[in-house]
Amino acid sequence: MGVVIAATAARPIRASGIEACAQAVTAAVAEAGLRPGDVHAVINVGVYRDSNIVEPAVSALISKSAGIGLEYTAGAVPTFSFDLMNGPCGVLNAVQVASSLLTTGSVANVVICAGDTHPSMTPQPYESFPIASVATALVLVSEDSDAGFGVLQTESISGPVRIEGGVTISAVGTQGRSTVAVTRSDDHFESIRLAVDVTQRALKSRRLDPGKVALIAGAPFPTFGAEIGTAVGIDDVTVPECDGDPHTSALPLAYGRAALARRDLIFVAGGGPTAAAITYRRQLRPGS
Repeated sequence: MGVVIAATAARPIRASGIEACAQAVTAAVAEAGLRPGDVHAVINVGVYRDSNIVEPAVSALISKSAGIGLEYTAGAVPTFSFDLMNGPCGVLNAVQVASSLLTTGSVANVVICAGDTHPSMTPQPYESFPIASVATALVLVSEDSDAGFGVLQTESISGPVRIEGGVTISAVGTQGRSTVAVTRSDDHFESIRLAVDVTQRALKSRRLDPGKVALIAGAPFPTFGAEIGTAVGIDDVTVPECDGDPHTSALPLAYGRAALARRDLIFVAGGGPTAAAITYRRQLRPGS
C-alpha cells in the first residue's frame, strides 16, 4: 500500500491567506475527483497568518471557507482538521502524519494546505518579510501499488537556535496584529549540511541511484536546491519559481512545475535549524 499525491493546486495570496488556501484546497479536491463533503482530514502547515491569528486553528477556518466538514447529517463522515507547524519542513511532517492516517485506514484521503502571508493582509512588499505569498494544496490518498512516499528523514541542529520570525509586543504596541519581522542569516553552511545529510539518507533508504532521481527542493535561498544536488550527485533539480521564498508552499510549488521525467523523486526542505527529506515513487501510467 502506497500513499500518493492525487492532486495539487496553487493560488496567489492577494490579501487573506485563509481565503487563498481555501481556494487552493477547493481546486485540488475537485481535481482529485472529490467533493468537499468527501474530505476526511485537513492539515494546515502555514506559519505566517492573517492578523497573526493564534486561535482557533487556521485549518478549521480554511476548512470552513472551502465548505469542508460542515455537514452534520446522519452518516456524514466527520473531518479531522488541525495545524502542524515546522517552517519549510512542515509539508513533509504533514506527509508523515497523513501516511500514518491513510495506511491504518483511519481516513480515505488527507488534504495538506500551506501558505504564508504578511499579517497586515496587504499586497505591498515589506523589507522585513521575504516570504512569497502563495497558497498551495495537496490531496493524498492510498493505493495498492509500490508507488508513494518513503520514510521521512530528519535532522536538526542541537542546542539553542536564533529566532527567525516573530513579533516583539513591547516594540509594536497596538500594531501587533498587523506586524511581523523575519530575520535570516547569510551563513548557509549548516543548513546545507543538514539538507545534504537527510537527502543522502533518503537515497540510501531506497537504494536509489542519484543519476536516476529528480530532486524537488525548497528555496529558502536561491542556491539551496543546486547546492544539494551538486553535493549528492543529482542533476535533475526543480525548485519553486517565485519572487521570494514561498516557505511552507515551496515543495508543492516545485512539484507542480517539475517535468517529472523520473519515476523516483526526493523532496527536501530546510534552510534553518531543521532539514527533512523523503523519497517519492510515481506510479507509471501508460505513456509515462
